[in-house]
Amino acid sequence: MSPYIREEGWFLLSSILLGVGITFLYDCLRICRRVVAHGTLWISLEDLIYWIFVSFCIFNLFYYQNDGAFRWFAILGAALGMLLFRRTVSPFLVKYVSLLLLWIGGLARRGLAFFGGPLRRLGNRAEKTAAGMGRKGKQFARILKKRLTVAQRMAKISLNNRLGKGTVRRGKWLGERSFFGRKRNRTG
Repeated sequence: MSPYIREEGWFLLSSILLGVGITFLYDCLRICRRVVAHGTLWISLEDLIYWIFVSFCIFNLFYYQNDGAFRWFAILGAALGMLLFRRTVSPFLVKYVSLLLLWIGGLARRGLAFFGGPLRRLGNRAEKTAAGMGRKGKQFARILKKRLTVAQRMAKISLNNRLGKGTVRRGKWLGERSFFGRKRNRTG
């Protein structure tokens, strides 16, 4: 085989792999959007950054591997790579990795609930213990209990904001329940 044909074959293969990489990167964004709540502004910003990065990668492919010459078969190769990845691996990757991350987040939420109760009881016990120490002890106990309660609430709020409430609809495969097991409202 001539070196010119071999070089063109490598160029086509690298354009197909670029298409697979582009689709994989966008699937990572799709997984993040299913797991963590995203507003319209963040989605737009992520897409803008994604497309700037993708155009930079395509420019590098043409500039370094083809001396800046535009070839349609490279675009068709990238489109073929994107299509193959999207039809074969992508549906399973997005679905099951999202489910896995949501399951891990559910474990984290349950762990927080498990350890949150003892923290609350610890605050109550500290308040009772310090109450026997006089006025300064009571004041210390109230401050300690308040800080523990605030820390617990902030952890719950951050988990709700990041993983559950207000997330983009995840499709039929997650049913009508949100990350936290409550019924999702269909307005957002």
